Amino acid sequence: MIDLNELAKEVHANSVEKGFWEGDPSDQHFLMLVITELSEAIEADRKCMKPDIKRYKYLMGEYTSECSPRTFEHMFEVYLKDSIQDELADAFIRLLDLAGARNLNMNRANFTNIVSKKKTFTENIYAIIKDLTNNKYSLEEQVFYCLSQISRLAEILDISLPWHVEQKMKYNKLREYKHGKKY
Repeated sequence: MIDLNELAKEVHANSVEKGFWEGDPSDQHFLMLVITELSEAIEADRKCMKPDIKRYKYLMGEYTSECSPRTFEHMFEVYLKDSIQDELADAFIRLLDLAGARNLNMNRANFTNIVSKKKTFTENIYAIIKDLTNNKYSLEEQVFYCLSQISRLAEILDISLPWHVEQKMKYNKLREYKHGKKY
C-alpha cells in the first residue's frame, strides 16, 4: 500500500522546485486547479482519449536501459498524455501537492464512497467536486475525501491509478518551470 503522506512530500517538493508555490497561493487556488484537472478528465472522456498503455509499455521496455529524458517525454506525450487516466492522475497529484504543503494527514480511515458504478462518469466527477467544495469539511477532509473518491473511481474504471501517477510524476520532473504556464 502506498504511504500517501510520503508521496505528498515528494510531489510537493517537485512542485516547489517547479515554482508553483511562489507567493504561497491560497488553498482555494489549488483546489480550483484540482477542479480544472477533473474537468479535463471530462473532456478526455468526451473525446474518447484513451491511452495506448500496451504500446507505451512495450516501447518503454525496449528503451529501459538507454531511455533518455527526451525519449521518455516523447513516449509519454504520444501514448499517455491528455487521456482520462492522465487527467485523473493530474488531479490526484495536485491534491497530494496541497496535502504536502499543508502537512495534511492522508493516511486516514476510509468512509462511504460517493462515486459508484451506477453513476455516469460525469455524475461521479460532479459528486467528487461537490464534496471538494463542501465547506462543512476541513481542508484535510476535503483533500482526503477527494483522493479517496478518485481512487475509487479509478477502481470502477479499471484504471491503475498508482501506475499513472508514477508515470505523470516522472514526466512532471522533466517539465519546464511552472510547466510553461502562468501558474
